[in-house]
Amino acid sequence: MEILKIGESMGLNRAQGMAAAHKDGPCLVLAGPGSGKTLTIARRIEYLITRYKVRPEEILVITFTKYAAKEMKERFLRIMGGVKVPVTFGTFHGIYYGILKWAYRRGPHNILSEEEKYGMLRQIVSRQEAEVFDEEDFLQGIVTEIGTVKNQRADLEEYQAKHCPAETFRCIYREYETMRKEAKKIDFDDMLVLCYDLFRRRPDVLKLWQEKFRYILVDEFQDINQVQYDVIRMLAAPEHNLFVVGDDDQSIYGFRGADVKLMFRFLKDYPGA
Repeated sequence: MEILKIGESMGLNRAQGMAAAHKDGPCLVLAGPGSGKTLTIARRIEYLITRYKVRPEEILVITFTKYAAKEMKERFLRIMGGVKVPVTFGTFHGIYYGILKWAYRRGPHNILSEEEKYGMLRQIVSRQEAEVFDEEDFLQGIVTEIGTVKNQRADLEEYQAKHCPAETFRCIYREYETMRKEAKKIDFDDMLVLCYDLFRRRPDVLKLWQEKFRYILVDEFQDINQVQYDVIRMLAAPEHNLFVVGDDDQSIYGFRGADVKLMFRFLKDYPGA
């Protein structure tokens, strides 16, 4: 009866009300198209603040695009009557890059542009003996595979490349990483990998961010990749107030290493969810 009252008071149905009223510990919400997940997430944030008295500064909401994060924030602000509340909304890359900027004093000048990345790889590939019939297609394939290795935290020595012989790819990868580091630049995927490395090496830094973000909500969870998953689990510990929402039929970021199986890995990693 309590859940039904919660749902009715928030304009939610019973299932939405159950999700919105969840407080502590891990929770996985399966939500198909048109099921009202954006409203449910926004109402849950409201409920954490108004019912459970969670400080807004301790709430982190993550999704995959700037547009989705902006839409979620606007939906939440409408629910709050336009009152600005200091909940943090952002993308995985935006949040993790923010942590790196804080830790290493990095700025926009440290970001490797796509033009710079392709320029480096053209130089490297020109020195290889690989047969390349279409340079642009080949470079795009190499860029994708470099991202796959980083996002899946794959072992380079065991990774089997699809666009060239494995040893050729390993040589390209190593030389690219050397050039990137000498230029003191990080690429799009490094924002995730370096954040993982930072938290592994500096438990004191991890503890600071764990204490800052005590409640974490993730939308479009079906599009998460391995390194995103690993970092978000580290960040959610030790309280594990991790609320994830996704649809296992809707994954669209396979080219970035997204792994829908991680949705079900979540239930193994958090058997009490």
